[in-house]
Amino acid sequence: MRKSLMMILLILGLLTIGPGAGARSDGLANNYGFEKGLRLARILDRQIVFSFTSSGCPHCQDFKDNILSNQTVKNILRDHFILSLVSLDSSFEIELPEQGNVTNVELASSLGVEGTPTTYFFYPPDPGLSGNGIVRIPGSVPNPEDMVNLMERVLTESFQEGEDGNGPSYNYKNPVKEITKSDFDFLKENVKFLPVVSEKLEPSTFSGEKEIILDLTSREEGVSYANRVLEETPVKKVYLLSEEE
Repeated sequence: MRKSLMMILLILGLLTIGPGAGARSDGLANNYGFEKGLRLARILDRQIVFSFTSSGCPHCQDFKDNILSNQTVKNILRDHFILSLVSLDSSFEIELPEQGNVTNVELASSLGVEGTPTTYFFYPPDPGLSGNGIVRIPGSVPNPEDMVNLMERVLTESFQEGEDGNGPSYNYKNPVKEITKSDFDFLKENVKFLPVVSEKLEPSTFSGEKEIILDLTSREEGVSYANRVLEETPVKKVYLLSEEE
């Protein structure tokens, strides 16, 4: 797996997906604090992308301005990944479920960071951040097209077979996921792009949504309606509020 992804990194700049990836938009891609990002990655079944950055670093600024502000990159991150930018300007504590409290500097050191920016892709859940890393990118990415190509190969896991980016997206493999009330409240507070549905709407209501949070009275009713939505609409994943905490 790592060998295949290293090959991707070596040929960045040669693989592109088309002209649409070059358009820049205003503003940086949505990103979350590291602890919050880990929890969101677990709840949403998303691979987490976290980048160690520092001020006064021209390559970090280039990564933010020209890669993470590109509209195509932003769209893929929003729909399939969780992004977290971890500053190394000063030391602060991060709570990892399996390691307890570590500082951002200690975490960077344990992962072998030698300079900024350094970006990692990890599978969820990996609270210890050990053993499940997918890829490490030292420095900025040459251009948005290369970032898009890499993300599409990672999210479809096509790199495992040395294929092009196709197949099901990682975060859609489990199309109906039950979540606890605590996780449900966490999503409502922190993820604004996921609509909450509290009544059985007609399928025609869903036009562009790819994921929804479903809050119906009973689990049986919720599962039945979730399957109907998945069959009759463009929705790819439904988060169903569990009756058990």
